[in-house]
Amino acid sequence: MNGNNRLGDFCKLGKKVWLGKNVRVGNLAIISNITIRENSRIEAGVLCTGYGEAKIIIGKESYIGLNNILDFSDTITIGDYVHIAGPSTGLWTHSSAQMCLNDIPLEKKDKKYRPTAPIIIENNVYIGGNCTIYPGVTIGNHSVIAPNSAVTKDVEPYTQVGGVPAKYIKQVKT
Repeated sequence: MNGNNRLGDFCKLGKKVWLGKNVRVGNLAIISNITIRENSRIEAGVLCTGYGEAKIIIGKESYIGLNNILDFSDTITIGDYVHIAGPSTGLWTHSSAQMCLNDIPLEKKDKKYRPTAPIIIENNVYIGGNCTIYPGVTIGNHSVIAPNSAVTKDVEPYTQVGGVPAKYIKQVKT
């Protein structure tokens, strides 16, 4: 940990946590397998969860909102100046649908029935509250994801998408 960080009440730092300078972690957040660069903020109730040894990397000046979930079953890379609003946005790097459909016990984490894929969120991206980002998705620079969206495929840079599943809305101008 580097200097001038603030950790909220009852937050829990698990294994493999690295914090840059001026990082804020909110009350009741549970973070592990994560690198957070300078001046970023993790709000209250954020949960890092998953199976395996993948890593979550958050760039500088980024914001992870209230009660969001980051799944480290595969790698999540979040760029600089990214805002992921809360509550309840989930970045999921795995799917257990095949486990349910094929009577596979919960403790069997076989890649055949529980595939994983990384998520990449490039720089200067805004993701509204109550969104789900699915495994294998890349969200390009300067993009906007409307609240309550399910992002199931890549989002081109300078694009706004929204809906379930998320579809093109318009070009983003900066």
